[in-house]
Amino acid sequence: MHSVAASILSALLSYQQQYPTPKRYVVAYSGGCDSHALLSALNELRDKVNGQLPCSNLAAIHVNHGLHADSDQWEAHCRATCHELDIDFNSIRLSLAIPKGESIEAYARAARYKAIRETLIDDDMLLLAQHQDDQAETVLLQALRGSGVKGLAAMPELICNDTTWQARPMLSLSRLEIEDYAKRQDIDWIEDPSNLDEKFDRNFLRHQIIPTLKQRWPAMAETFARVARHQADADQILNELALSDWQCCRLDDRYQLNTTAMAKLSRLRQKNLLRFWIGDQCGYPMPDTTTCQLILDQVIDARPDAEPELRWSDVVVRRYRQVLYLEKYSAAESQWQQDWDFTDTLILPGGEKLQARLVEGQGLSLPEEQNSISVRFRRGGEKCQLPGRSHRHELKKLLQEWGIPPWQRDRIPLICIDDQVAQIVGYSLCEPFIARAGQMGHEIYINE
Repeated sequence: MHSVAASILSALLSYQQQYPTPKRYVVAYSGGCDSHALLSALNELRDKVNGQLPCSNLAAIHVNHGLHADSDQWEAHCRATCHELDIDFNSIRLSLAIPKGESIEAYARAARYKAIRETLIDDDMLLLAQHQDDQAETVLLQALRGSGVKGLAAMPELICNDTTWQARPMLSLSRLEIEDYAKRQDIDWIEDPSNLDEKFDRNFLRHQIIPTLKQRWPAMAETFARVARHQADADQILNELALSDWQCCRLDDRYQLNTTAMAKLSRLRQKNLLRFWIGDQCGYPMPDTTTCQLILDQVIDARPDAEPELRWSDVVVRRYRQVLYLEKYSAAESQWQQDWDFTDTLILPGGEKLQARLVEGQGLSLPEEQNSISVRFRRGGEKCQLPGRSHRHELKKLLQEWGIPPWQRDRIPLICIDDQVAQIVGYSLCEPFIARAGQMGHEIYINE
């Protein structure tokens, strides 16, 4: 067995010590040397080496970006190769419009991974063909960008998602080892000319910088791979610390943190917690180093009577009454209004879905005669008579009484009947629109 196939087999077997055996290995197959070598080695392990693969069900996914004149020929080549090897083949065609100012390489890569992930089924293990030299290039690029521990950890060897896995079983192999294997196997691979274009940072490093570094430090790629592993270990420790801190500072809503509890942490732990909360727990774009510091200085540490906020990308973080709030930014829609008869779902300006269902003895009761039913937001001057109270109160004072943050008050849907507030959705019904025993009412709720 060639050392490349043996190394891949060893990696796949090691994964089974952590996770169940996948039902299918799916190779991200571009047709280039690396992915073709991975596919060939898997086929060899499946069919020729006593069936040593933990799973013998193989498939390949090819993404046709349509960015090169030969894209269709490359797709046909990959299809023919898989047919010859008796491997299931799936091709995904993308129609990319690269936004102005975006990196073509980064944008195409993100679109490719997104498309591939969407085709995976439960218990698939996606296999990527990056190797040790790719890892070294990634570490260098991240260092030049000023990345921290997470960035310098570069490409993880194994990621477990909800129902699938993603693995890189060739990270311990060098480019030369893989090319030697490809030549020994007489593999006919595709050469993408864009890999020679040095306007891309990775190609510039690969062709101009790394060869010089290797002359002085021949084991450079292996050394940088070790750096990535050390940083991955450090990142795991930081995540474990952040998880512990988050559990001490979290509230019932995962988009909120208790700033009083945060104040008991050191500044470095606060930064670590913010990154963990924003990225890992809420799934929002990570702020850069400067923005992260501004969250600490201008939002968390703002004077007690202030209502600070800070935006980046399409995300905003705010503080109100010792609570830190994180959410997608949306502009106020004070003039928005929509008629609604409760039969269909109503889409609110922020994307939330307003729905209604019939219930008995509770919910919103409609008078027999009314001119109109509409949904809108607060504009000022609205009043509501709460259940059990003898007179109406200004909506502004009720929202303050309930401790609703100021920026959320103008985004609470109001059900209005003949322009009178009948329900403050999510908070209270208003008299006289409350269904009584034996009456049918409408339970109105927001489904995000």
